[in-house]
Amino acid sequence: MGTTYKGNAAYYRSVGQNIIPTASKYPYRNGRFGENSPSTGNETRNIASADSLGTAKDFYDRIAYGGVEKIYANGDRRITQMADGTIITWRRVSTSDSSPVVEINITSSSHTGGIKKQKIHFVEE
Repeated sequence: MGTTYKGNAAYYRSVGQNIIPTASKYPYRNGRFGENSPSTGNETRNIASADSLGTAKDFYDRIAYGGVEKIYANGDRRITQMADGTIITWRRVSTSDSSPVVEINITSSSHTGGIKKQKIHFVEE
């Protein structure tokens, strides 16, 4: 049995390939999504919505499309490795503020498409 890519993508994708479809729905500027977190600065971002959990899941599904996903902790944590080496993590509950969070780790990436390392908290409006 072969590998299945997230979202039933036809091939293994890099995070750089997912920026345009993700940025078409979520605020994106200078390699970062959302707005600076008021307490922690540039690498920690906030995206506000009326349904923070649903928004976090939708964002994660878009940015991690075509990666290889592993599901942990009864589905409360998902980790996707992209073809370029980027690791994208979705957690239902952040330890810092209990909001859903998506972390984009480009440390080992070979094709970021300009995206920067960041942790995005999905906060209620």
